[in-house]
Amino acid sequence: MADDDDDYLSDKFLAELESSSKSKPKTYSEIRKEALKKAQQKNEQNRTKSRRQREIEAREEGLSKSLFERAKEEEAAGISSGNKALSIMMKMGFKPGQSLGNVGSQDQSEDRPSNTESASPPTKADDDQRAHASPSAEPTDEQQDSVPVSHAKHKVEPLPLQEWAGKKGIGLGSKRARSPTATERLAKMAKMADDMSHRDFRDRARDEYKNRKAEGQLIPAQRTCTTLDEQMGIPFNILWLNPSNHDTFPSGLIDALTAYSSSALVMPEQHGESIQDRLRRQMQADALHAISPDEDHPGQQSSEKEKEKTVSGVDQYPPEILEEAAQFLRLQVS
Repeated sequence: MADDDDDYLSDKFLAELESSSKSKPKTYSEIRKEALKKAQQKNEQNRTKSRRQREIEAREEGLSKSLFERAKEEEAAGISSGNKALSIMMKMGFKPGQSLGNVGSQDQSEDRPSNTESASPPTKADDDQRAHASPSAEPTDEQQDSVPVSHAKHKVEPLPLQEWAGKKGIGLGSKRARSPTATERLAKMAKMADDMSHRDFRDRARDEYKNRKAEGQLIPAQRTCTTLDEQMGIPFNILWLNPSNHDTFPSGLIDALTAYSSSALVMPEQHGESIQDRLRRQMQADALHAISPDEDHPGQQSSEKEKEKTVSGVDQYPPEILEEAAQFLRLQVS
């Protein structure tokens, strides 16, 4: 190989490659990527953060600061610190930057290493004397003082507050949703009824089959609950009511519900009832009735028998139970 030829292992070839790569013109895709990257960075800088994001950042910034740092910032800003815990600690002699506990033990542990550092280094004569000394010989008090003692230094900074951002614990999750009111329940039932009317025949047949199956499982459970409640001495519970079975209604409850509610109680169809029977029953309910002699004279009252029956039904069941029973039956009908 000639002397004027360059060695193939030299760094000259690498420098030439770097210079050639720098001088190489960029393609359109590379220029486009750089422009998009710069535009994205500019948008992030100019983007207005949402209120929730600002609250999260402010919370994290506040939790990352200790009590002493916050007190220093308030003191520098001229704001009086209203922290009672810090004021009590300052009255007890605490100073920011110190550790909790006995200060004397910490000062001793800090002074002992300084004493050993100030002492002169051991000479060769001391090493020979220590080697010829008996192993059973105990060190003197001065030697014990000169030996550095390792003490665990107390924490000066308070423990940081670390929150787990994953599964929320008690009190960290979202607030519990409030119970729906009677108006919201009625609006929800009306919406469900409207959705049911727009469904096709197959979905309605499937829902009817599921409802019959669920009702077949519910009736034995209701009988068991009724028996257990009667054994416990409970006179009445709205969960006993089954709109498909009139025998589950205690005596006088239907009359009390009719007198209490402005709208009459509409019962759903019975099992095995055809559409013709259902329409006939609805027509009988909507048909006009003959006017009784008492209704010709508005000033006269109804018969004593009907009055006593209605009053006894209302007195037997308080308004709270009647309201719960009416809402329960509306849910069952819908």
